[in-house]
Amino acid sequence: MPEISCQDSLQIETYRLFLKLHRRFQELNREEFRPYDLSTPQYAILFHASVEGVPLSQICHEMLADNSNLTRLVDRLEARGLVRRAADPHDRRVTLVQLTPQGKALIDELRPRHRAYVEQRMSHLKPEQLAAMYEAMKTLYDALADEE
Repeated sequence: MPEISCQDSLQIETYRLFLKLHRRFQELNREEFRPYDLSTPQYAILFHASVEGVPLSQICHEMLADNSNLTRLVDRLEARGLVRRAADPHDRRVTLVQLTPQGKALIDELRPRHRAYVEQRMSHLKPEQLAAMYEAMKTLYDALADEE
């Protein structure tokens, strides 16, 4: 039986490592938000919402998500009293997602804590490594965005 070993290109190995790193960040975020009974997407909705209200379509765009998927998540946040829906006074077809006082208090607590966690996780890289990683990822993102 032949030995199963293949040496992939640096592109393939980098891609695999990127996916593994993404999964690890997702796991860490889930652990971080679990005590608050929040999923990472629910945190992101709270992060992008405001007391004045933000169109659900804008939140979808920011999160790179589909409107139908976020509707269920907003339903859950609304049931917990963290957000409310309101009609946009300038365009009644638009649904605004507004933070309630309870939702604002929660995101005001979580936002700096999450930022500190992210900065701590990224602190494993030296500043020059971080800058190089940022530039490489931005170059790749821009190139792939142009393929659409």
